Amino acid sequence: MCVTRRDFLKTTAAGLTALLLPRPLVRKAFGAAGTPVLVVVYLRGGSDGLTICPPAGDPVYYDLRPTIQVPPGSELPLDGFFGLYPSFADLLPLYQSGALAIFHASGSPDPSRSHFDSQDFMERAAPGNKQILDGWLNRYLQAAGGGVALQGVTLANAKVKSMQGAAPSLAFASIADFVLTGESVAERRAALEARYELLQGTLLGGSVTDALAAVDVIGGVDTTTAVTYPAGELGPLLRDAAALVKADIGVKVVAVNLGGWDHHSDQLAHMDGLGAELGAALAAFHQDLGADAATTLTLCMTEFGRRPAENGAGGSDHGHGGVMFALGGGIAGGRVILRDGTWPGLAPGSLYNGQDLAVTTDFRDIFAEVLHKHMLLDVAAMGPVFPGFSVSEASFPGLLT
Repeated sequence: MCVTRRDFLKTTAAGLTALLLPRPLVRKAFGAAGTPVLVVVYLRGGSDGLTICPPAGDPVYYDLRPTIQVPPGSELPLDGFFGLYPSFADLLPLYQSGALAIFHASGSPDPSRSHFDSQDFMERAAPGNKQILDGWLNRYLQAAGGGVALQGVTLANAKVKSMQGAAPSLAFASIADFVLTGESVAERRAALEARYELLQGTLLGGSVTDALAAVDVIGGVDTTTAVTYPAGELGPLLRDAAALVKADIGVKVVAVNLGGWDHHSDQLAHMDGLGAELGAALAAFHQDLGADAATTLTLCMTEFGRRPAENGAGGSDHGHGGVMFALGGGIAGGRVILRDGTWPGLAPGSLYNGQDLAVTTDFRDIFAEVLHKHMLLDVAAMGPVFPGFSVSEASFPGLLT
């Protein structure tokens, strides 16, 4: 009997057999077409929500920012109180159509202004707790029964911390680069398969076999698209994310990064370029998804906001409350979402610790609503996903109806 390489992988890749089937059968193995997907975009550096989404209706904003304010009337109007920074113009039609929502005064309840600690706390969904080392996305995959590496993908050379943990997942910089390289690829692959066949049933043997199977599956993903993505860091990542979603190969969670948001100086100049890149990339991604946009929810987040008062270098320093974006996935968008519909304000008596925009929406309530209402995870199963936090539907901010 002649055993092909694919036959070998199908009989030895524990948990990945379904990924080696033709596309219609892959859909059957993972559920019906239209299975929800979550894409997480992390804005590294602490993006300034008061520039991205300025509270034009709060006069104190202009007093606190005499030189780095978004000048009155120059913001793209959203709801009569908030506006959008002009370089994010590509997001305005999405907001107007109801595909985009903005959470303001949101973030972590932990007061840390350390990039490292605050990013860790958010990615692990455990503010203030340095004993938690695995990520919230990985714990979601565990709670959802994830045993297949391809269900979680980090589009980077290493897994983001939110994806680290016991559930298997993959990390690669691009679909095109997720291949065996060098000389004599076929011979080296055959040797790896033969060697690790002897280790089946062990962690090492299963991991190598899973990786080889994933190379096969991802190598067959069609990355061609008629949509034009912007140049820069984020566009190519979201183009690959769209290709993975459209391929219907069982991907549930995708994580990507966009750095450069720590603007202690020349903030508006930086925001012009980054805002245009982020807005254009998200708009292209939403367009590229087509029908899959209805079942793909994208969350943009950052570790903390910036102080309302400008500093002396044309920028802003590490603060507290900030903004998050939600795009697609059947959300009730076209809104700037506030806890109880109330803006906490920028007047001295309203500021957190006398300096910062208050956090009134805990990021974990946003995560939990998305996992429950979009990813269809029972609230009763969320205890391990959010350690030390009581998940309650009554605290959901109302992103999804």
